[in-house]
Amino acid sequence: MSKIVELAGRQLDAYNNADLDAFVACYHPAVRVFDGDTLSVEGIESFRERYRTLFGEWRFGATVPQRIHLNDHCVDYEEWWRIDPSNGERSEGRILVRYELRDGLIGTVQFFR
Repeated sequence: MSKIVELAGRQLDAYNNADLDAFVACYHPAVRVFDGDTLSVEGIESFRERYRTLFGEWRFGATVPQRIHLNDHCVDYEEWWRIDPSNGERSEGRILVRYELRDGLIGTVQFFR
């Protein structure tokens, strides 16, 4: 199994277990997160902060029915759901997530909605 596929699976497991430390451990200290072509997060502390409330207060999960990879790149077709703690409302959707390996960790994440 390629390293990027292993990391994509490991971070998904940590996500589904709401384990913020294990989730963040899959990412490079200089991780960059893009929403489409827009850089939205840079650096591991900003990355941790982006997910802190979700992991601490929400109920959520995701599955990846399809994953493709080539060399240092992996793209997941992800189906996600979340329950808002303030009102109990459930939301769900589908997204493409691209991961790129950097120095043995996930260095770039890009979301396509």
